[in-house]
Amino acid sequence: MKLAIISLPILVFCVGTLAQGPDTEQEIPFQNKDKEACVMQTSGQGEIRLKIECKSGDDTYSCEFTGKPSYCRAYNKDRSAFWNQLSQDLKKMSKPCSAPLIKNSLCPRAPSQSQFKPADPSQPSDTKKPAPTKSKEEDEENPKAMKVAKEHCSWFFQKFCSYMVEIFMN
Repeated sequence: MKLAIISLPILVFCVGTLAQGPDTEQEIPFQNKDKEACVMQTSGQGEIRLKIECKSGDDTYSCEFTGKPSYCRAYNKDRSAFWNQLSQDLKKMSKPCSAPLIKNSLCPRAPSQSQFKPADPSQPSDTKKPAPTKSKEEDEENPKAMKVAKEHCSWFFQKFCSYMVEIFMN
C-alpha cells in the first residue's frame, strides 16, 4: 500500500511532464488599419480567449473572442506562426472589436469551432471591461497546490495533479 501511495505522485509527475504542450499565452502588439495601437493577448487551454485592446489618442476599447484553434492544422503545427499570422490578419481590419468573427488566413477550410467568436456578442465595448470574477470552483482550489501542479504537470493533468498535491499537503 505504501508503495502505491509513493509511486502515484511519481507516475503523475512523469506522465504530466511528458504530455506538456507549449504555452498558449501570447501578447502581440500590432497596428490596425486605422493606425490604432493594439495588443492581442491570448490565454487558456482548449478554448482560447483572445483579448484585443486598442488605443487611439485618449480613446481605448477592448473586446474578447473565444475559439478552439486546435481544430486548425496550422495551429497544431506551429503555434507561434499561427498567432503571428492572426496579428497580420487583424492589421488589415479597421475596428477588430466590431468583427462578428475572426478567422486566421492560415486556416481557410478549418471547422467553424476554430474561428474566434465574440465572447459577449452584445458588447464590443468602447471601455475596458471589469476583471472577471472567480468561479466557485476556482475559489475552492488550493493556490499552493495549483502552483505546484502548474510547475510540474501538463495542462491536461493540472487539476488532477493539484488534487493529489493537496492531499499530500494535508
